[in-house]
Amino acid sequence: MFGTKLFIGVVASAVAVSPAVASMTVCDSRMTFAIWATMHNDKAVIREDFSTVVPGLTSSSMTGKIGSEAAWTASAIGGLDSYDNALHTLQAGRSISVEFASGQVFGVGGDFFFKNGSGQSVSGYVTLALSDGTQWVRTVTGSDTFAGFWSNDAAITRITISPIGPGATSNFLGMDNMDIGFVPVPTPGAVSLLALGGLVASRRRRG
Repeated sequence: MFGTKLFIGVVASAVAVSPAVASMTVCDSRMTFAIWATMHNDKAVIREDFSTVVPGLTSSSMTGKIGSEAAWTASAIGGLDSYDNALHTLQAGRSISVEFASGQVFGVGGDFFFKNGSGQSVSGYVTLALSDGTQWVRTVTGSDTFAGFWSNDAAITRITISPIGPGATSNFLGMDNMDIGFVPVPTPGAVSLLALGGLVASRRRRG
């Protein structure tokens, strides 16, 4: 299911929000995210499964070190904790914001879910909002409802996932398996090889 600008409900509809809003594609499954990744063939995709986050860690923010281009910082009012290789809000009804400071991220998606006070999975609704004003309301069912975006022009600097609707203030939001699409920066060795290749080609043309 694809669209641009403002996305509301399971069936996405395109509505202009602002001339400043970037051109965004909504992906309502991991398969569609992967398909759109192939269309952004200058990008690489890495999955953050949160397995490197210290289990049981609680903090107002957590940072992932999975590469400079795809580095992320997640935060929530009241704090986050990590268990079962996922992040969860410490307080019910709170949002999770994930920021990308590199300016190289153009795709982001993940599995979102709710837990009640007894730790059981429950259904609900979330709003996914990007820093450019793009929003999408997504139905969350079970423990692994995927939602994501690909940007066709501007980099994604922040995504905020917020509970809405029935149960929004009484359930705990969680996220797992975050896919990040980014522009890889060539290593110094690769840059040297490219420069050498250009020098050789130039000499051949002169010869």
